[in-house]
Amino acid sequence: MITSNGIETFSFSDKRTTSLLSDLDELNLESSHYLLLLVGIYEAGKKNILNKLQKKRGPFKEIDIREMISLNEQESYKKIDRVFDSIGENDKNILFRNGDALAGEYTGFTYSSVRYATPQEKYLLKKIRHTERFYVIDMKEYENIDKTLQRYAQVAILFNKPNSFLGGLFWKLRQIKVNGHTFANKRPSTV
Repeated sequence: MITSNGIETFSFSDKRTTSLLSDLDELNLESSHYLLLLVGIYEAGKKNILNKLQKKRGPFKEIDIREMISLNEQESYKKIDRVFDSIGENDKNILFRNGDALAGEYTGFTYSSVRYATPQEKYLLKKIRHTERFYVIDMKEYENIDKTLQRYAQVAILFNKPNSFLGGLFWKLRQIKVNGHTFANKRPSTV
């Protein structure tokens, strides 16, 4: 387990994950938000944790971050406002998919060697901070967790590829893609 800037970071196979899931019953969201990061490329592990979260917390409203973030900051702010306005009073659990889009992917500074929070990310996190909901941001790359995201999130669960031979073999077979490839972000991490 790694702790930096207030965010706890551990693997999905760590005993702390089970403890975290059982502690969700005692989670008080009356005065604050709770932000959990699911980070990594092991989708089966993420799906398993999300299923357990839904059993504990109830259904999640899914939102694709790519639909809110654009090069135009003002346009992004309006889209973020519309999304938060569309969240119903009964929607207490929000799942943001494609969280990597917050890390400069659409701002023209993708290859910067300095880890930073985009204005769009700061605006989204400010909106999250002023609500009383349980949030999950699904990300692929650990390197996209910048200092600002570390300050707002309580926990990051890492989903790396399986360590066992058989698990690793099945994981590699599921990664085969016929129509192209997306390259991993090569910027250095701040964590």
